[in-house]
Amino acid sequence: MELYTYPITVEREGRKYYAYSEDFPGVYGLGKTIDEARTSILESMRLYIEECRATHRPIPRARTIYMETVSLAV
Repeated sequence: MELYTYPITVEREGRKYYAYSEDFPGVYGLGKTIDEARTSILESMRLYIEECRATHRPIPRARTIYMETVSLAV
């Protein structure tokens, strides 16, 4: 078993949360809470990687090496 590290983004849409990673196009997670969305995207990413292994496709590599939240006064 290998450990992979990827950034994810969680956004709020109405009363639900939507999670995605730019490294996994078309893969996302949904949940009523941030934790549920995180759990959902992690499971989706795991399944994606397993499918890559089974079909001998390359496993995505994390492109983002640094993320930061900034505040800007305008």
